Amino acid sequence: MREIVCILALLPFITWILTHKRSKDIAAPYNLYTLLYILNIMLPVILYMNSDASKNIRLDFIREAVLNNFTYSSYIILQTLSYYLVIFGAKIKIKNKTPIMTNIEEETDKSIQEKYKYIGIIMWIIGAIAFFRIMHRVGGIYFFFTNLKYRASLTRDLDVLSWILPFVNYGVLFIVYSYKGTNKSLNIKLIILIVVSGIMSGLGGRKALLILLIESLLLYHYCVKKIEIKRILKFRYISGILILYLFFIVMSKFRTDGAFESFLENPFVFVMETNGGILSTIKNESYVRYYIAIVEYFKTHDFWMGRTFLGLITAFIPSSLFPAKPPVDDGTYLYSIANGRTDIIPPMPFNKLNGSSYPLETFGSMYGNFGIIGLVVGMILLGVVYKYFYKKMIGSSYSLFSVVIYTQVIFTFQLSTLRIFQLLEVIVVFWFVTSMCDKKFKFGGKET
Repeated sequence: MREIVCILALLPFITWILTHKRSKDIAAPYNLYTLLYILNIMLPVILYMNSDASKNIRLDFIREAVLNNFTYSSYIILQTLSYYLVIFGAKIKIKNKTPIMTNIEEETDKSIQEKYKYIGIIMWIIGAIAFFRIMHRVGGIYFFFTNLKYRASLTRDLDVLSWILPFVNYGVLFIVYSYKGTNKSLNIKLIILIVVSGIMSGLGGRKALLILLIESLLLYHYCVKKIEIKRILKFRYISGILILYLFFIVMSKFRTDGAFESFLENPFVFVMETNGGILSTIKNESYVRYYIAIVEYFKTHDFWMGRTFLGLITAFIPSSLFPAKPPVDDGTYLYSIANGRTDIIPPMPFNKLNGSSYPLETFGSMYGNFGIIGLVVGMILLGVVYKYFYKKMIGSSYSLFSVVIYTQVIFTFQLSTLRIFQLLEVIVVFWFVTSMCDKKFKFGGKET
């Protein structure tokens, strides 16, 4: 039964193979969303077809959900439907006469390039100061990176520092954008700066580094010099991809007890023992098992009816001022459920939950709140959002602001409280810093 239903998960990929030539831009929503679907959904679903693939799932609730044939099959049907709904939403024509995004005027003379470069350096220094302040607050760099499994609880009360820390990323992006019109190549110093900045801004998380790399590459591709596929196949680029892959699996292992000490003792042995293969890495990094767990849970429980979104109302209030505020990350509800809690009814104070999270994203959040109807509406709306920001990027002639926000939307945005808040945070802060650095700045199509 699992094998037959699993074929459905291949349909989006087959559809893309037959139709992708209609979308010439490799970074268009259709292409990028399909790539993410293949990596994050299709391959893990195929791997979970074999029951042995779930043996490493720690929590009984999630493991049993993945092993349940009916739940597994139901999820595949719903997820396949969701893919096509997103693509449908991305094809809806949008007429918006009042743009909401900032367009940085296209100027490429040397003085403008220097301006972005030096502003980028200043921003990076500000963000770096915030990073070291955070490290001091949580007990030091060594303590933090040897206790990454407690990262969520260690960093949950950062308040203002959490707003300043992303400046390390903004600084890098300004520096890359300062290459505009120069046809320069990405040198090793800048690549190292990107990697270090991604680790700092993500506080040991890997997603922040990956997004920063993608943002930098898209900025370089659209604003400096097109990146050709044949260039990526060179040895130095392949080596870089391999190093990045090893970094990702090593950082994942660091979340277990004694891992950092083992790495310091013998890094080579540690990396070899950690590497379980690329397919295993894809499966472990995917959220598929959490989506399946959501489908299983709501077979016997009432839907949340939008109550998790109440966390957005108090999201901007510092935890130090409102200790009992609901979590911004709605995945904390699922984490608590998976750990055996039976009293989970959103909204609840974060300090009454289990302190970590399993991401819900659009699938988990919309299905958990409103069932199949919510899933249908949510996925269409997600596609509309992708299309909207893509068109804005093109309309702004690939300005710094528009490229970065489009990248954030297509790779990180979901209709869950956490992702909505994160996108709003990025838009507000990055809009402010880019507009302050532009001598003329347009808002709503009018100069101010």
